[in-house]
Amino acid sequence: MKISVIIAVYNDIELDQCLDSVFKSKNIEFEVIVVDDGSTRVDIKEIVNKYSQCRHFAFRENEGPAVARNYGVKKATGEIVFFLDSDAQIYPDTLERIMRHFEDDSELDGVAIIYSDQPVKENYFNKFKAIELNYNFKNFFDKVFGTNGSAIYKEAFLDIGGFDENFKTANAEDFYFGKKVFNKGYKIILDKGISLKNSYVDRFLFQGLIKYCRRAFLRVLVLYQLKDKTETSYDTKKFKLLYLCSISIFILFVLGSVFRPFLWLALLLFSVFSIYNRKLYLIFYKKYGFLFFVRSVFTHYFYILIVTFSGTAGLIYALLFRKKNSL
Repeated sequence: MKISVIIAVYNDIELDQCLDSVFKSKNIEFEVIVVDDGSTRVDIKEIVNKYSQCRHFAFRENEGPAVARNYGVKKATGEIVFFLDSDAQIYPDTLERIMRHFEDDSELDGVAIIYSDQPVKENYFNKFKAIELNYNFKNFFDKVFGTNGSAIYKEAFLDIGGFDENFKTANAEDFYFGKKVFNKGYKIILDKGISLKNSYVDRFLFQGLIKYCRRAFLRVLVLYQLKDKTETSYDTKKFKLLYLCSISIFILFVLGSVFRPFLWLALLLFSVFSIYNRKLYLIFYKKYGFLFFVRSVFTHYFYILIVTFSGTAGLIYALLFRKKNSL
C-alpha cells in the first residue's frame, strides 16, 4: 500500500522544513501532494521545486483549507491519505509506524497521532501550547481525527464526503469531519506513541486570541448541530468542568470588587482549579523551571477562560440564529 501525504499551504515559509521532515521518511512507499491555496506573499513553487518527488498544485485564489485538502485527496494515488499542516514536522519513522497499523488490522479505517511536547518554534507560547496539547492528548483524548497528523483510507474519506467546504478558514472543518467519521462508525485509533512537532502562534495576545476565539466559537456551533450524536474527546466532562470553573472564577472576581467575600471565594476556586491541573503544571516546572511554571499557570487559566467565553458566544449564536444540523 502507498500513503499520500496531503499538505495544504497558504503563505507559509515553514513549508520547507515540513517537506524536509517528510522526505526523510524511511521504509515506506509514499507521495507528497502540496496544494497551494492561492499564496501571495510566499513563493510556494520555489520551495516545492527543491523536492523533485513532490506533486504541486496551485489555486489562483484563496479557496480555504477544506477545498485545498479535498482537491489534494482527489489527486492522490495512494490508498491511504495522511493530512499534515504546512508548518508541522514528522519524524523519519512516522509514516512507517502509521502504515503498520493498517497492515496489521484489516478492519481499521484510520489512524490519528498526537502532538509532541517539543514545538517547532522555541518561544514561550509555543513551548506552553506544545506541553498543554501533548498532556491533553496523552491523558484525555481517545476519539480524535483532524487535519494535522491523521490518516484514513481514501475511499472512506470520499464516502464521508470530505471536509465541509463551507468552512473557509482553518478552524472547525477538521472538527466537523471528525464528528462525521465517528458518527458513521468508522474505526479510528489514536496512537499515543507516535507524535509530530507542531507550530503555534508566536504571541498569545492578538494572534492567539483571534485564532482560539474563532476556533472555539465555530466548534461549539458544530457541537450544537450534532449534539445528539457521538461524543468525541473534545467535548468530554473534563473539559466542560474546566470551562465552568474558569468562568465561575471570573464572575466571583468581578463580584469581589464590590463584595470582598466573593473575592475569597474566587481565590479558593482558583486554588481548586490549579490543584485539578497540578499534573500539567508539574510538567511545566520540570521541563522549563519555576518562572515558566508560574507564567504558565496564569496563561492556562486565561486561555481556558477566553475559550469558554468564545464557546458560550457560539452557543448563544447557535440557539438564536442556527437551525440544527445545518451549516
